[in-house]
Amino acid sequence: MTIPIIIKLLSSLVLIIILNRVTKRLPLALLGGAVFFAVWIGLGPLGILQVAGTSLFNWNTVGLVALVSSVILLSMQMSETAMVQELVASIRSAFSPRASLAVIPAVIGLLPMPGGALFSAPLLDNFDDLQGINPNTKTSINYWFRHVWEFAWPLYPGVIVACDIAGIELWQMLVYGLPLSFVSIVAGYFFFLKQIGTSHSEGVKAQKFSFVPFLPVFTVIVLYGLLQFLAPALGDFNQYLPMVVGLFASLVVLQILRPLSMDNWVKMLISPRIFKMLLIILMVRVYGAFIATEINGVSVVQSMANEMQHFGIPSLPLIMALPFLTGMTMGVAVGFAGTAMPVVVALMGPDPNFGVLIGTVIFAYVSGFMGTMLSPLHVCMIVTSEYYKTDLIRSYRPMVVPAVFMILVAFGYMQVLSIIV
Repeated sequence: MTIPIIIKLLSSLVLIIILNRVTKRLPLALLGGAVFFAVWIGLGPLGILQVAGTSLFNWNTVGLVALVSSVILLSMQMSETAMVQELVASIRSAFSPRASLAVIPAVIGLLPMPGGALFSAPLLDNFDDLQGINPNTKTSINYWFRHVWEFAWPLYPGVIVACDIAGIELWQMLVYGLPLSFVSIVAGYFFFLKQIGTSHSEGVKAQKFSFVPFLPVFTVIVLYGLLQFLAPALGDFNQYLPMVVGLFASLVVLQILRPLSMDNWVKMLISPRIFKMLLIILMVRVYGAFIATEINGVSVVQSMANEMQHFGIPSLPLIMALPFLTGMTMGVAVGFAGTAMPVVVALMGPDPNFGVLIGTVIFAYVSGFMGTMLSPLHVCMIVTSEYYKTDLIRSYRPMVVPAVFMILVAFGYMQVLSIIV
């Protein structure tokens, strides 16, 4: 009896979870799960080394390493210069305490960077005076609100890839996808923020709003957008390069505003925090490479789709399940967008009308992204849980109900768009 690919994928995820709980070493757990899956799908030692080597030794990996390192450096630099405290104080002077908890990761969420939740996580440490705040609630709030723009924001690679495959303009995805972002914000309030008390320390509101603490963040956003528009060749050469340039410029801007000594920079550059996070990122890439590989000329994801069709699963459940499962196993939006979306588009048949096209793509994208939100391989959850020292599996539990809620809303929204657009 041939064991379905989806069983092998889910089994490898279970193994990763078990190894992580036993060893407390996530990179080791990821490596174990990746090798287990590779062997089960028929890759030999040479095949494993070839796929792993190809995923690690390429310009995109170099760009990703530079990106993650820059994110961590900028977060440490903002902390060392007390810019973090100023940013939080400025936001809290303009918003209520509960709203501030959401605004901070949402602002950082405008930056399409892997592990970006690591940037906003330290900022929420400044809200320990609020009632109901603990590491678990901070993990949920930071993780959820960091991703509220992922359904529509045209700077995200997953959105770009999905639009390219479906033949949809980015502005169309922004216009029709933005309502789902607003729904996500409302869901975040009811599922995560409502339990937080509104009392806060005296004097928080007395501070004046200042734009200065936002300069490092908006330097990245503005420069990234300009480079994407004015120098698209940079992104063509390396998808992470425009963001790395933006982050480097932000480091320079902050150094000019709040200079740090050479000793401070050396201390930050050799921080174990950087090397540990990079090891996790690299192991995630190796695991993702095994999922993206081909066996007998057919990709693992396509094999999974073929199996589901062979079992007689109707197209509509397949449009939801395939992106969801792909997102859950890959843990990255561009992964499910690039592998599952072609199948979704094919399932719609030739020349669907625009309402059906945009509605189905949004539904598939939301389903896939909710899969990534529940994935043990999602870098943002990994780094957030690592930062707050929370149990990784328990951190996912509060995400299940809002994830199901988002998929149901997206399903209803698809029906509406197919009728009125």
